[in-house]
Amino acid sequence: MMTTTIWTTDLLDESRRSARARHVRYWLSILGLAFADGLCFLFADLLFRAGASVPTIVLFVGRTPHAPTTPLNVFALLGAAFILVRYISGDYSRRQLFFDGAKGTTIALLITAIPDLLMYALGRGLYSLAPILLSWLFLLIFLPILRQGARMLMTRLDIWQIPTAMIGINQRTAEICTALRQSLSLGFDVRWLVIEDPDTRAPQSMAAIRPIHSSDPARIAQIIGSAGCKEAIVAAEDMQSAHFAEVVQRLLEVNIPVAIIPSINRLPLAGVTTNYFFGRDILMLQVRSNVQRLPSRIVKRLFDIVFSAFLLVVLSPLFLIIAIAIKRADPGKVTYSHRRVGRDGVPFDCLKFRTMVTDADARLKRWREENPDLYEEYCRTFKLRDDPRVTNIGKWLRRTSLDELPQLWNVLMGHMSLVGPRPVVQQELDDYYGPATQLYVRTRPGMTGLWQVSGRSDTSYERRVFLDEWYILNWSFWYDIVILIQTAWIVATGKGAF
Repeated sequence: MMTTTIWTTDLLDESRRSARARHVRYWLSILGLAFADGLCFLFADLLFRAGASVPTIVLFVGRTPHAPTTPLNVFALLGAAFILVRYISGDYSRRQLFFDGAKGTTIALLITAIPDLLMYALGRGLYSLAPILLSWLFLLIFLPILRQGARMLMTRLDIWQIPTAMIGINQRTAEICTALRQSLSLGFDVRWLVIEDPDTRAPQSMAAIRPIHSSDPARIAQIIGSAGCKEAIVAAEDMQSAHFAEVVQRLLEVNIPVAIIPSINRLPLAGVTTNYFFGRDILMLQVRSNVQRLPSRIVKRLFDIVFSAFLLVVLSPLFLIIAIAIKRADPGKVTYSHRRVGRDGVPFDCLKFRTMVTDADARLKRWREENPDLYEEYCRTFKLRDDPRVTNIGKWLRRTSLDELPQLWNVLMGHMSLVGPRPVVQQELDDYYGPATQLYVRTRPGMTGLWQVSGRSDTSYERRVFLDEWYILNWSFWYDIVILIQTAWIVATGKGAF
């Protein structure tokens, strides 16, 4: 009993020191992010000054149209208000994935821009609208990026990262640790792995993480607390057990915050809302299918129509150049179509620029006889590396994904969407999708999608099916914007294409 009292007192002393260190890191991280926001507003103000007809925006108080009385740099005022409100709302201390945080930042910036635009309307003629719009566009693009740069710098300075322990090991532990390691915005640095079953060993991919073998909740809290752990992540298999509750309680007693990752598979996660009942240990998660909601479908379709029509007009000179290049490389049709499965299982002709020679079928037959092993790969993925049927211009079109530009017409006609699951043939749907088939046909296939920004041709077929399923279950308009941005980067770098 005396021993327990001694180590508990030591642990409490250590937890107090850890709490002080955590508070220092907390305030430094807040100041770092706030400074990044302030710097971005400063750049936006300088950009406005460079383009405006007057050096500052003018705020009018008790004015006449020709007698402004209270000049004020509104970018400085709005920037200070933005930083203050984001701090009060907990934005600087909240750990979020980059694009989830960027969504909240984008909404906040759009709201902050409203007073600026109202003042432009009231003071029309004193300055041009173009510098204002350009400055706010700069903020929308670069403020999330500058924040991420601040996180990277603070990571190097050992300010942003949180020493973290993973408690519990199951089939998904390695996947969870990989996801955390790749998510700089969260800042969870997993250094300890608590293994409660003495017969269980950590996966090879987690060999660099220090294992701690113990099933005693108090002992777990003692060890990781004295080691300097600042956060614990519990990979829960059974959240109803008394053991699980005691582990969480012991960690909280020594000032170690706890994040819980429940075992959830194949459920919609985006847009999940939580409710708990007053006076009861009941947590209710409400899930819904966003992509099936009528307002969501209307917004998605309107965006497809407007954006595809715009791109068809803007890119028409590029279409002409590509068509001439294809004709010169190999006479024949400029485009070709292939049947794909559309929404509600209705087939449609999916358009592409022709990248193969006109006698492609004959060449494939000869190649199949010469390379039976590689033909098996083709049957699995319907793709070939160093495909002998592809022309030189076709290789370039495929590498840059420009061969898919004619699908903008499919989008405009309603056969496809800008973002969605991959367009597949009926055989692929029958052979690989299984129970996910009914989910697949609920929505239109996309020109790009989660698969294309997750490795593209380097991704296994099983992973492709999973990504299609995940996208449909977790669709949101913001995720479509994120995927389009990532697609532009992937196309520019040519990663994963062949």
